[in-house]
Amino acid sequence: MNALGDSRHPRDERSEVTKRASRRGVGRKERGSVMAEFALILPILLIVLFGIIEFAIAFNRAQAIEAAAREGARLASISTTSPSDVEARVNLALVGIPLDGPVTVAVSPGGCAGREGQAITVNVSSVKTVTIPLLFTRNVTLNGEAVFRCEA
Repeated sequence: MNALGDSRHPRDERSEVTKRASRRGVGRKERGSVMAEFALILPILLIVLFGIIEFAIAFNRAQAIEAAAREGARLASISTTSPSDVEARVNLALVGIPLDGPVTVAVSPGGCAGREGQAITVNVSSVKTVTIPLLFTRNVTLNGEAVFRCEA
């Protein structure tokens, strides 16, 4: 026992300090391997990140096309509406939505005149280019369809 009543030897305290210092030295040696591992994983993480972003953008555009088809079908269900009016309404609904190709609008059958109670379908489609760096670039066709009942 020492004068302070502690049973530890002063060398034990130094050995604790020495142990902590040696542990810090190991951390410095491993720092380079951590950077190398991160450099290997970084491209995969970036590809996944860009994939998520591109999927979200394409999903947003698909939702906009679906909403535009609903708008067109709602207008097409009125018996005095022509297919050109429906196409104009769809294009108006898609203002501000950046699409990579032209918008195609199909109304079938041609109109609701004399067809009260029967269904009318509006199909809207366009192209979106999906680009994931280092992997691929593809054109994806986005489709929207809406069916309404013809009114008087």
